[in-house]
Amino acid sequence: MKKVDVLIVGGGPAGLAAAVELYRKNIKNILIVERENHLGGILKQCIHDGFGLTRFGETLSGPEYAKRFIDQVEELQIPYLTDAAVTGISGDKVVTVVSRNGLEKYQAKAVILTMGCRERTRGALGIPGERPAGVFTAGVAQSYINLHNTMVGKEVVILAPATSG
Repeated sequence: MKKVDVLIVGGGPAGLAAAVELYRKNIKNILIVERENHLGGILKQCIHDGFGLTRFGETLSGPEYAKRFIDQVEELQIPYLTDAAVTGISGDKVVTVVSRNGLEKYQAKAVILTMGCRERTRGALGIPGERPAGVFTAGVAQSYINLHNTMVGKEVVILAPATSG
């Protein structure tokens, strides 16, 4: 079993920022575990600007903002695993990870969960049918368009919960 001071689950902006800040506070034995094949999280598909003004003093797109953190992590040589899934975290902070390296266990002094959020599934949204053709969550549509250059349709209906007040 490998030992780490801090294991960070999630390589998006929160996980990357946490790793950099821990390193600057002299906590060096860190591991970031990311399930996607690249660090950056949801920011990779947010091609609009508006990120970074507070932290970096300039407005950046999502990928530009993520790249700033990724560059810092790589410059500091903070280790990370991509294409890796955390399959368990025990009460005594033993983290089980499945990756291209196989099944590994890490004993951590602390575990930080920075997985962000996920959109609700079609079933949770109450859309009837087994696999309704052409129904996408906003995040999936954004991923197709911004990351894969694939148009999802020409006519759009947006279903959102009603707000009060």
